[in-house]
Parts: sequence; structure tokens; C-alpha cells
Amino acid sequence: MPQSNNTIEELRTGEEIRSEEVQEIMGRMPSWIIRRGITLIAVLVACLFVGAYFFKYPDIIPAQMTISSGNPPVKLVARMSLPIQQLFVKNDQMVKEGDLLCILANASDYEDVALVTPLVRQLDTSTNLAAAVRAADLPSGLQLGELQSGYAELYQAIQDYRFFLQHNIYGATVSSLQQQIAYNDLLNRELSTREKMLREQLELQHRRFAADSALVKSKVISRVEYEESRKKMLDQQMNTEGNRSSIIQNNLQQTEYRKNITDIIQQRRTEENNLQQQVKDAASRFMGQYAQWEQNYILRSPASGKVTFFKYWKENQFVQAGEGVMMVVPPTQEYVARGNIGIDRSGKIQAGQKVLIKLTAYPFEEYGMLRGTVASRSPVAMDSTFLVEIKLENGLHTNADKTIPDQPQLYGIGEILTEDKSVLQRLFEKVYGKWRR
Repeated sequence: MPQSNNTIEELRTGEEIRSEEVQEIMGRMPSWIIRRGITLIAVLVACLFVGAYFFKYPDIIPAQMTISSGNPPVKLVARMSLPIQQLFVKNDQMVKEGDLLCILANASDYEDVALVTPLVRQLDTSTNLAAAVRAADLPSGLQLGELQSGYAELYQAIQDYRFFLQHNIYGATVSSLQQQIAYNDLLNRELSTREKMLREQLELQHRRFAADSALVKSKVISRVEYEESRKKMLDQQMNTEGNRSSIIQNNLQQTEYRKNITDIIQQRRTEENNLQQQVKDAASRFMGQYAQWEQNYILRSPASGKVTFFKYWKENQFVQAGEGVMMVVPPTQEYVARGNIGIDRSGKIQAGQKVLIKLTAYPFEEYGMLRGTVASRSPVAMDSTFLVEIKLENGLHTNADKTIPDQPQLYGIGEILTEDKSVLQRLFEKVYGKWRR
């Protein structure tokens, strides 16, 4: 037992010695940390400040982006709730501006409408309506539906004008009066010739009477012979004056005939103008009705491009008013990007700032982002939203060297890169801003 106690004490003494040695080692600092520690910390702090000075990053302002082609697609909307009567195109078919695409159900036969409309348009725009009416061949028995009343009015107006042109009552009257004037001209020439002869006879009779007057004074002839000579002179003078009166009367008659001709021509012109105006008014009303009819039932291509069907693709499908029936997608030439931003930080946006656009349909992790620059910002906000015009640098070619397929419209999120400041500048701005407050 005494031997065991000695062993325990020796062990305790050894542990205490080792514990003191460990404590001495752990409690004493290495000499290199004491000499270089402060310098190392100063270098690390300096590196942090230098990095904070050189490391820069911009403010990012997000914007809802819409990218569309320079000629955006056009949606054709039905104005009436009706079934589709006839389709003239197929899906993905190329069409030209003005091509007929679709007809909604109505009471008109489109072939009949297409037959008469050019004729009526020619009458409406003609500068020589008389020739146009003579040449116009308006058929009857057509199925025009809502346009029937307007066409019937025009048809009757044309028939009235044609009757006027074919049965020229005014022209016959004018021709008769002109013939009377011609007869009177002949009569005037004859009366003028007779007047010349009568004046010569009157001159001879005056000389005869003068001689007889001298003879009666000389008692060469009797008083009876003198009176007879005087009577002949007076008769000759009366005949000459009567002939002159006939000429004057004939001239007055000529003037009356010409006045009647002028009045008749004016009446004819007035009636013809009225009939022409009736034709023009009826043609204009028909074209107005046609325009309304076409707006309600006809869909034409507003531009050249490709037709794209969506909800409606065959005849007899019922279309609700206000719904899009189809779209015409013009050929893509260039793209225009527009973004909507809120009022917050909108004042920091300036022309020339860089923009990165992440497309919704094409994940940027795989396809990359489109690059652009700010072209302009709207001076005022509408509904608390500013419009930003973005100019794409490489079109639909992304920064991942991939090209997005051409399509009429794309959507995405734009990141507008504004002020490019270092971490140190931003730190001091925050500290200085708090100090000022």
C-alpha cells in the first residue's frame, strides 16, 4: 500500500509539470506576430480600401420591355357578332395590302356587290357624267341586302337622266326656233333688197313730182294730173316705209326667238344639272352605305404580310363583336424596343445609358441578353409610368452569341444601367448623407 501512494504522487507531480509547460507555451506570443501583425492588418485594410475604390457597379432600374418589329402585326377585329360566311385565305398565306380575307354572314351576295361597286364608284367620281351614264350598264335583279335601297335609288336616277338625254324635248324646241330664225334671216335679206328697190322708185317718184309741180305752175298740166302725180309719190313713200316696218318687225321677232332659245337652254341646263345631281347624290349615298357595309362584314388586309389564324380558322364559326379574327404579320425589317418604368428613380435615366434585356420566352441563362442603349425618355408620365425608347445594338443577337428567331413581338425585363460608382463612393455617400441629416 505505501508503494501505491508514492506512484500516484509521482503521477500528479508529472501532470503539474506538463501543465505548467503548456501554459508557458500558450501564454507566450510568438515574436513574428508581435513584430509584423500591425503592418499586416494595415496592409489588409489598405487593400480593402483600394479594392473598394476600384471596384465599381451601376445602379439598375428595371423596366417592362416590349420589342416589336418596325411594322407591327395588325389584328383584324370583327365589328358584328356573326358567323364567318366565307374565308378567302389560309393560315400562313402571304397577302397584299387590300386583299379580301374574310366575309361575315349578311344578306348580300358579295359577287353582286363586287359587280356594281366599281360602276357606282366610276359614276361618283366621273367628270363627264353624261358620257358615264350613257356607258354605264347597271344590271337588275341583284341580291344586295342592305345596299338594295340605295342601288334602287341610283338605278332610278340613272333611268331618269337617260330618258332626258334620249328624249331631248328642249333640243327639239331650240331647233325649231333656230329654224324660224333662219327663215327670218332669209326674209330680212329679201326685205332689204326690196327696200333698196322701193327707195329707188321713191327717188324717181320724187323727181317726177317735182317736175309736175313746175309744170302745174306753168299751166302746162292740169291740177288733176298734178294731184295724181302727188298721190303716186305718197303711195310709193308709204310702200317704202311699210317695207321698213316689216324689217323692224322681223328683227323684233328674231330677238324674241333668240330670247326663247336662251331661256330654253337655261331650263334644259337647270333640269340636266338637277338630274345629274340626283345621280351623283344617289351614287354618293350608295358608296357611303357600301363603306359602312364593308366595315361591318368585310375584313381586308391593311398591309402586306402573312396571315395568322388563332381562334377562328373555318367558315360558319361564330365570331363575337370586338374579338380578333386573325392577324396580318408584315415582313420583319427592324425592331423597336420600348420600356415602361415607374416614377421611382426615373430622373436618373438619360440617353446613351446601357440596357440589358432579358427575354421572357428565352431564358437569359441559356440564350443570353439583348444589348441596347437608351434613346429617349418621355418628358411626362402617363398613369405614373414613363416610356423609354431603347435602341438595340445588335438586333435580336444576344450577348451569348445567339440569334433569337424573327417574330413580330417579344416581351421581357430590361435592366437600365445608370450611375457606375465604386463601393467607396457609395459608402461615403451614405455616411455623408446620414451626417447631413
